[in-house]
Amino acid sequence: MKLERITLENFRQYYGRQHLNFAKAKERRVTVIHGVNGAGKTSLFLAINWCLYGKSVDNVKVIDNVGELISKEAINRAGVGECVRAVVELAFLHDGRRYVVRRSLEGTKKQGGSLALNDTDDFTMMRTDEDGQAKRVSNPIGTMNAILPVNIRTYFLFDGEKIDNFAKPEASAEVKDAIYLVLKVELLVRARRHLEAIAQDYRKDLKQTSGGELRDLIERDENARKEREKAEKRKAELSDGIESAHRKIADIDRRLLEIQGARALQQQRDHLGRELKQRQSELDSLVNQIRELTTGAYPIVAKPVVDRALQILDEKRERGEIPSSVRKQFVQDLIENMNCICGRPFLDGSPEHQRLLNLMSSRLPGSLEDDVLDTSAALRPFDERIGKLRNDIDASMKRRTELIGLINELQAELDDVGRQLRGSPLEEISRLEKQRQEFRTDVESYNAEIGSLTERIKNLTEEIAQLEKDIGKAQKDERRGQLLSIKLDLAQRSADALGQMYQAFSDDMRVRIEAKTKEIFKRLIWKDSHFQDVLLGPDFNLEVIDRYGMFSRSDLSAGERQVLSLSFITAMSRTSEEEAPLVMDTPFGRLSSHHRDSITKHLPELADQLVLFVTDEELRDQARKNLEPRIGTEYRLEFDRKTSCTEIVEVNR
Repeated sequence: MKLERITLENFRQYYGRQHLNFAKAKERRVTVIHGVNGAGKTSLFLAINWCLYGKSVDNVKVIDNVGELISKEAINRAGVGECVRAVVELAFLHDGRRYVVRRSLEGTKKQGGSLALNDTDDFTMMRTDEDGQAKRVSNPIGTMNAILPVNIRTYFLFDGEKIDNFAKPEASAEVKDAIYLVLKVELLVRARRHLEAIAQDYRKDLKQTSGGELRDLIERDENARKEREKAEKRKAELSDGIESAHRKIADIDRRLLEIQGARALQQQRDHLGRELKQRQSELDSLVNQIRELTTGAYPIVAKPVVDRALQILDEKRERGEIPSSVRKQFVQDLIENMNCICGRPFLDGSPEHQRLLNLMSSRLPGSLEDDVLDTSAALRPFDERIGKLRNDIDASMKRRTELIGLINELQAELDDVGRQLRGSPLEEISRLEKQRQEFRTDVESYNAEIGSLTERIKNLTEEIAQLEKDIGKAQKDERRGQLLSIKLDLAQRSADALGQMYQAFSDDMRVRIEAKTKEIFKRLIWKDSHFQDVLLGPDFNLEVIDRYGMFSRSDLSAGERQVLSLSFITAMSRTSEEEAPLVMDTPFGRLSSHHRDSITKHLPELADQLVLFVTDEELRDQARKNLEPRIGTEYRLEFDRKTSCTEIVEVNR
């Protein structure tokens, strides 16, 4: 996941519509957002969290006790009965795809100036396909939680003032929780707990193998139809807005091609756009190919059974049972003629006769023997097929990784072209590019809202269709008890297996994180010769060993604890291979210049994308010089004392 852009509309002190772009280029991957205390850094940091997760997800509290989310200035300017809306929209890249998530909260201004808020906010997610069309994601909350789970967000989006918690002597439980969450060990724990709970429910259900209930729908036909009509009207307005924005973007592109100072960059953008579309189309085809390959990869799963079958056939062949040395019909003819193959007759009951009878009883039927031989011939090529399947899947996955890398590079180059045009000394070029970006932002915002409206219209249509129907459940049939017994056995055995997997995996991850934390800590700490080792024991105590071989975590200064915690967090990120940005609010506030200089020198190398919310005092002198070559975008938060509102101002670079 790489952040691209955030747009705020009437969110807390950010009145009106404002946005900023995040740096994500390979070399310039750092975004700096600075302002004095109280200017709005924490509000902007809060906006990212709220947009992605709302106030809570799956009983995980995201934001709490932060006051009004809707701009007080917007409320003040609204008339009584007027709707006031706060919107935060975040665009990001993930696995070669662009996503736009949008969360909004509405309220109606009451007499007296207070606001009657809606009970819930509205959250939508759009994904842009290779054809450039944004399509609604049907399960936005689940998809967002899969991209960056809510319960691990604090290890990627964190408050620098609290970061040293991991390095405190009493923090072993917090360290353990962090590892389990970020490295998905916690999923095994939850899965096991869930399966055991299911098994317990099945036990209870076995005592009651029948039952049922009926429920009636509440009549809401008139209100539902009115709401659907309103949504359809708004959707049509937004579609018109998108068409208008596309026309204006095309006009700007044509104008940039006419201007001497912008022509080359615009041509480069057109070329990059075509190549990006081609790569995204190739990625889609490749994903479908991988899906087909994995669907047909049953020989890999069946290999142990196939190997055993071939072993049995080979053993029978070695014993001479297959293929038969003598055909059954030939033996039958000898018995009927009572003559040996050499022409000598033999008597009924003689040893020769008995031998032929025994031979008859031990032979397989001819048709069955043919089937056995055919089966053996069919099974032997399995190894070759498995090898080819594995090679094809490996090659496809490697190409997929390459394509995602190419797509990210192309998108970074496109962003760089836009940055160069915005920073042009020619005012017309800079103005046109900024307008172009605003139109693109509008298109993505409109598409996100259309996605929300489309979903709402669909739900209202289904609700209207169901309003006159009754839904009933049939009485559970007599086979329910048998089915529950099977489910109970499966759930319990699965829970036991997950318990064994959990222990082995967590031990391995702990050792790997220990090694990576030590490596990073030695790079970030300025007293690297004093601290010799970092340990993460089975009890999940994070410990530091000094040059005298003594445990020294309790002796660490506040700044050194912060460096240790930061090392631990980045180590988890690297070990988990989660592609996520590091977004740090007030990261250097309690650090001395030595620590600040060391961290700013190395931290950009440890994060795929780095976003820093800092005061001017946090980032100066050598620390500023260290980051300067890696800063892609920079913004200043300007607080207006007259309105108590903040404006996001881009710093030209």
